[in-house]
Amino acid sequence: MRRLVFIFAVYLLCACSADKKADYSDVHDISDLKGHSVAVSMGSSYDLMLSDMGGVELVHLGVSELLLAVETGRAEFCIMDQIQAGMLNLADRGLEIKIRDILKGTAAAGFNKSDTLLQAEFNAYLRNLKETGEYDRWSERWMSRPDSMADEALLLTRQTAGAGNRVLKVGITINYPYIFYKEGGLTGMELDLMNRFCLYAGYGTDFQVTDFSALIPALNSRKIDVIVSHMRVTEERARKVLFSDPYLQGGGAAVCRSAKSVSAKLRKGPWDRLKSSWRRNLVEEKRWKLLASGLLVTLEISLYSILAAIVAGVILCRLRMGRSKSIRKTASAFIGLVRGIPLLVILMIMFYVVFASASVTALTVTVVSFGIYYGAYFGEVFRMGMESVDRGQWEAGLALGLGKFQTFLKVILPQALIRIIPVFKGEVITLIKTTSVVGYVAVIDLTKASDILRSTTLDALFPLLLVTLVYIVLSQLTGWGLDALDRRFTPKNRQS
Repeated sequence: MRRLVFIFAVYLLCACSADKKADYSDVHDISDLKGHSVAVSMGSSYDLMLSDMGGVELVHLGVSELLLAVETGRAEFCIMDQIQAGMLNLADRGLEIKIRDILKGTAAAGFNKSDTLLQAEFNAYLRNLKETGEYDRWSERWMSRPDSMADEALLLTRQTAGAGNRVLKVGITINYPYIFYKEGGLTGMELDLMNRFCLYAGYGTDFQVTDFSALIPALNSRKIDVIVSHMRVTEERARKVLFSDPYLQGGGAAVCRSAKSVSAKLRKGPWDRLKSSWRRNLVEEKRWKLLASGLLVTLEISLYSILAAIVAGVILCRLRMGRSKSIRKTASAFIGLVRGIPLLVILMIMFYVVFASASVTALTVTVVSFGIYYGAYFGEVFRMGMESVDRGQWEAGLALGLGKFQTFLKVILPQALIRIIPVFKGEVITLIKTTSVVGYVAVIDLTKASDILRSTTLDALFPLLLVTLVYIVLSQLTGWGLDALDRRFTPKNRQS
């Protein structure tokens, strides 16, 4: 309960940040940002540009935290996509666009270097759209009526899912208004364009939400067939990706706090802001469904991973306690190797290398990776418990006429469980919390769902607090369950 109070206090503290008025009347060009603090997405073109320019205090954040940094005064400016900034209600947040058309560029679809025919099909479709004037009408409708177009795109997404003779696996990153969730489904400008192309070419679609940094590795390892994620064409990327003709042009916009007035949002009290965040992140467009779906995936991964790790742990424990010295050393070396590698690295190796060419789902790869990694830890825990039982207990069970298996099941195992459950509980809870990294391999778990929500609502704090509360509840429930198991096997005289 104290942790919940602390988290809520942090929310209120952030929500009640002081409204600092600032005069940026002298800022007209990108060079005028010298001497100011600017929030940018790390590794973005804007980050590199401002780093080369110098004289700017850079604040590196995720895309979904940029506006919050300006609202709370962490940064004076943020640079984000201009089309995105134009479609957001910045005035309601007390913000305005100060500089436009920063670092203009083009976005294109990315294909594997060997998929020249697929690239040619997409280019032919784009040329047809532009020559008939349909492209201009399509983009204008998205800019002027995004809500109605999002509904149309949502229907197309459901229509093309799994249809056609060939299903294209499309790697995407959530970034409003190009790709986002609405009423439990995917929609957006780029997603709409890909759906229309697939209907034109007779393909089905399988959209896979992936971290932006993992898109190109996934494309090169054939986990996806095409990238449609507002990826800018650069010389470095062109060496690894076969780009289509450009389908979007644009640049960045520098956003700052409005000097005209204090926004209505900032005038609200903390409770009003809390209710507003609740409505925007959960109620509107039924966004709670996305978090509920992510929670189910987290529970599914956790359950199957625990079972897989238990099986792997039992096998490794048996090998570590075997009679053969070579087998014991091999098992010990394997456990040491696995425990010496970060889980995320193992997950990426399994996804992009070991199962790169296999038609195995990301969920299966995740369970296998977690099973191997935590199996090494479980195996040592099980071995510790078995070796803590005195050898005389085996002899006593056999002397009573029990077989070896009955002695293990009725005499040895209950005593071993008493010793390992407290340690085992900690490892299980750690496993559940560590599932938050599976978003790197296109699995939409609870944490990834919150990232998607943040990218859609651009509310950086509230979704994180929701996820924090959920993980605390999951950890507490797991702990209570294993404590009950501990009491089940602990003698009553020791409980007292």
